[in-house]
Amino acid sequence: MTKKDLEMAPFKNGQNSGNENVTQTSPAPAENIVEAPITRPFEGYTYIKKEWVDQEDGIEKVTLNVAFGHPQLPADWTNTEVYVMMPEWGSIPLKRSWVIRIPSHFEGKDKYLFHYYFQSFHANGPERVSHAFTQLISPQEFEYIDYSGDFVFVRLHWSVGNWSYVQDSDFEVDGITWGSDFSVSQAPFRWNDRLYQNGRAKEMQKLPIPRHFRCFIWVPKGAVINYCFQLIRICPEGFHIHWENNLGKNFLLTI
Repeated sequence: MTKKDLEMAPFKNGQNSGNENVTQTSPAPAENIVEAPITRPFEGYTYIKKEWVDQEDGIEKVTLNVAFGHPQLPADWTNTEVYVMMPEWGSIPLKRSWVIRIPSHFEGKDKYLFHYYFQSFHANGPERVSHAFTQLISPQEFEYIDYSGDFVFVRLHWSVGNWSYVQDSDFEVDGITWGSDFSVSQAPFRWNDRLYQNGRAKEMQKLPIPRHFRCFIWVPKGAVINYCFQLIRICPEGFHIHWENNLGKNFLLTI
């Protein structure tokens, strides 16, 4: 691994990666510094993989039945969403799975209940229904502090559980408004646009160092999150990508 030129603090409680080699970069001239208000990044989706393992022969299909609700209220199954789970052929016993997209809010609330149950359909027998399960979904904020001022894009590379379904969430830096011309929210549409890249880099030069990047993910209470950071510099040749991954061990967080 190359010599590190930044110190990392993934959480607001001050936990860091223990990097020993830190290069402090002089702040920008006072006349170029602007106040950096805290950014509230886009509240996107989280993907959770649910699994079922056949415990007997003759199962034709299994469905995942889902409903969302408010805390302190019983499950309302009148608006149940039903998904046919996909067999993972070659697994013994046969495993079936489905990746479900859960929202950031339910009826305006950022904390809500995720109810689900399984229903199995048999070739020679009645349908069977599992017990219902409930998980509390709530937001978790991540913060990355860039002491070097080198990075233009930061991503959280993460998964619920043991990397069962990997996803990436973009950080926004304090001082750039989400949805503005050079916000990271434009990246999916303008990733290869050099004007966008250079414009974002120029906007970030106005921000004080260290720079605070933030993102939110929505995850079940009690879940273990595996994660690391993808850090991107812009260079004449394009991009230079650096991984901050705890010396290859990645990071763990129990919600």
